[in-house]
Amino acid sequence: MGYRKKKRITGSRSFKTPSTIPLVLLFVILLFSALSLLLSSTVFQDHLVLSELFLFLSMSLLSLFIGFVASYSSINNWIERILISVVIVGSLAFSLTFAHTLFQLYEDIDLYEVRNFESVEGVPSSLTFDGYINGPDYVTSITIQHKKVIVSHLNITAKRYKEHFKNKSIRISYLTHSKFAVIIDKND
Repeated sequence: MGYRKKKRITGSRSFKTPSTIPLVLLFVILLFSALSLLLSSTVFQDHLVLSELFLFLSMSLLSLFIGFVASYSSINNWIERILISVVIVGSLAFSLTFAHTLFQLYEDIDLYEVRNFESVEGVPSSLTFDGYINGPDYVTSITIQHKKVIVSHLNITAKRYKEHFKNKSIRISYLTHSKFAVIIDKND
C-alpha cells in the first residue's frame, strides 16, 4: 500500500483547516458578535448608549473574526503574503478602533442615565456625509466651534438637514467621552 495524501476538508488549496481550539474560538467570537448585534437592535433599542455600545462591540468582534480567518489562509507567493498581511493588520486596526469607541461609550453610560450632557451652540462650520452613492446622503458629524460631534446614529439626511438646520444656529447636546449627539435643536 502506498502513502496517500490527506484530503482537505474545505476542498480549497488556499485555506488551512484549523485545529479544534481555534475553530471553537472563531465560533465563540462569531456567536458573541451576533448576540451583540441582536442586543443592539432589539433589547437596548431605546437606550442610545447601550445600543451603540453593543453595535460597536459587534463590529469589533467581527473585525477580529476576519483577522483570524485571514491568518489561516495559505500563503504561496509574495502577493498573497502582502495581501493577507494587509487584511490581518487592517482588521486588527479596525477592531481596536471600534473597541476604543466602545470604551468611550461605556464611560458615558452613567452620564446618559442622569441626563448630564455637554452642549455646544452656533452655526455649524463643517459637516461630513457618509457619501453613499445609491441612496440618500446622511450627515455623520457636525462641527461647531471646533467641536466635532457624531450624529450618524440620528439618521439625518442631507435633504432634511438643509430644510431644518442649514445656515441656522443650532444647539447640540452630546455625550462627554464619545461625542455622540443626543439632542439637536434650533436656536430661535
